Amino acid sequence: MASLYHLSAVLLLSIIPFTTSTACGINSTTAITTDAQAFSAIEFDYVIVGAGAGGLAIATRLAEIEGTTVGIIEAGVFHDGDPVIDVPGNVGQALGNSTYDWSFETIPQPGAAGRILTLPRGKMLGGSTGINNMAWTRASRAEYDAWESFGPNNGWNWDGMLPHLKQPVDVAPNRTGLPLVDFEMYEPTFEGFSGPVSASFNAWYSDVFSPYLAAANSSGIPSNLDPDAGTTAGLMNSRSNVERDTGTRSYAASAYYCSHASQPNFRVLVNSQAIRVVLKKATLPGLYVATGVEFVSNNNTYTAMAKKDVILSAGTIQSPQLLELSGIGNSSILKRVGIEPLIDLPEVGENMQDHVFAPAQYQLKPGILTFDALRINATIAAEQSAIYAQNGTGMFSGTDSALSFLPLDLFLDNQTIGSLIDSFDTVVTENSTSVFRKAQYEIQKDWLRQGHVPQSEIIMWSRGAAPLANESYITLLSGVLHPASRGSVHVGSKDPLERPVINAGWLEADFDVLVVLQTLKFALEIATLEPLVSMIDSRVLPPPDIQDDQALIEFIRENAASASHPMGTIAMAPRGSGGVVDGNLIVYGTTNLRVCDASIIPNGIGTHLQSTIYGIGEKLAAMIQDAQNTADCDS
Repeated sequence: MASLYHLSAVLLLSIIPFTTSTACGINSTTAITTDAQAFSAIEFDYVIVGAGAGGLAIATRLAEIEGTTVGIIEAGVFHDGDPVIDVPGNVGQALGNSTYDWSFETIPQPGAAGRILTLPRGKMLGGSTGINNMAWTRASRAEYDAWESFGPNNGWNWDGMLPHLKQPVDVAPNRTGLPLVDFEMYEPTFEGFSGPVSASFNAWYSDVFSPYLAAANSSGIPSNLDPDAGTTAGLMNSRSNVERDTGTRSYAASAYYCSHASQPNFRVLVNSQAIRVVLKKATLPGLYVATGVEFVSNNNTYTAMAKKDVILSAGTIQSPQLLELSGIGNSSILKRVGIEPLIDLPEVGENMQDHVFAPAQYQLKPGILTFDALRINATIAAEQSAIYAQNGTGMFSGTDSALSFLPLDLFLDNQTIGSLIDSFDTVVTENSTSVFRKAQYEIQKDWLRQGHVPQSEIIMWSRGAAPLANESYITLLSGVLHPASRGSVHVGSKDPLERPVINAGWLEADFDVLVVLQTLKFALEIATLEPLVSMIDSRVLPPPDIQDDQALIEFIRENAASASHPMGTIAMAPRGSGGVVDGNLIVYGTTNLRVCDASIIPNGIGTHLQSTIYGIGEKLAAMIQDAQNTADCDS
């Protein structure tokens, strides 16, 4: 199993006989261009690389500043009206398809039985928000507060982030006509109601949804009725980024881009790949100014010029790659591949963190309706297709939304928790090689001791991860949220079009494997509880003959997959302790090269990332605008 995204790719596209209408209407292509020569002739105020959550959020907000010009370079295109992207029931269909997905691969992962695993990343306008599983969640207050402990100020904490976590979103009340699920309302104080991205509860729930909730509650997991308020522990019914009036995915392209597509000061160059940031020496010794971005379009090389800032929003994998291609990074690595080092920042590409999950899958008894029906029952698929085409509701508008975020003391005894802390201490002793890493581990150890911050997650899918024909399933995915393992992303050569070398480090630390093990065992217990157990025919994964811990650990190493939540490779922290960007997200050694994506997260957060990345983009845009307003007042 390559990734959790791939585990969800079980519905057949052939059962969707319709397309969706365009999201932007007549404005859908106003700002989009493929004319690289004309694009490079414009001297923009801001040039942004990558049109994902962070890139489009900051680009469109900067474009709202009067007299400001913004250009985005995007390797993919806008899939406007494409049912593969727009229809929630098609989740997973874009994965592994080069039209939509970069389909990155790791080097062999020793902690994952030596497997080479894929890491999906969206290659399109909208980035990975166009191919993800649409969960709209936040991290806890403590996790955001931890960011500022690494040194940056400027409000990189819960209180400073909350306004910008609310800003991207327009949460929808229940408008489906269905009876309310028990916890289908959150506290309005912590929600946004005027942002471009729609977030809503489902219009359809599978037959296993409510029985699973009841079984999870019986196991000791309390319901969390307000997980956006800063405390995420417990069982939640997550909102999804679905526009409930149409039943379509609401993502960075349909939300941020479409609302600004007609602005004359905003341009998006598609089908073009950035290959290097152009740097020149600044007036102050030892500093460089970013003057533009080199990119390739139709096998020709061009340069987009920036008068103010260059902003990398290419993601946790490609933003560090671009820095290294530009001469910024570990000098030894750069010299080894023939790149002239300009700025020595040894931690560029290091510190990669991700969430890793292992599956428990159960075959259900006949007659239980789940998303698998769209795969195995042509009659139901046709009926649901007609319902969706008529009013955007039904199964094709739905997603799986039962998520449990678990502190260890919620499901483990003190002795087991103590054993896990001992395992974590071993990792700390062996791997605290830098001031930055020590600071990370101190925070994580404190979270383990206090017991408030979730360390693992169980995701319920009402479908099969590895389905057999003509059968319906429930899958429980058990994962680690704050791994001790760290990975890296680096250039393998100076060829800018060559894929980077990704060593994700998945499950290298025994602590991570043991957390997944304990969470998986807990998920297996949930499946033995009523009313869920009465719906189950048999266990499929792990195979029923696998019972003892050692066999389960082998199963985890051979079957665990990434949640595709990579972060941390351009960490926001003081330069002396291993940081790459400061509190203004400016790359050290430069005056105006910034990074705006999940790579800046210094210590990993235990949540699904998209809402946080939008928030980072919104916050950076506000910081830039405030600085510009101050400068205007002083002039």
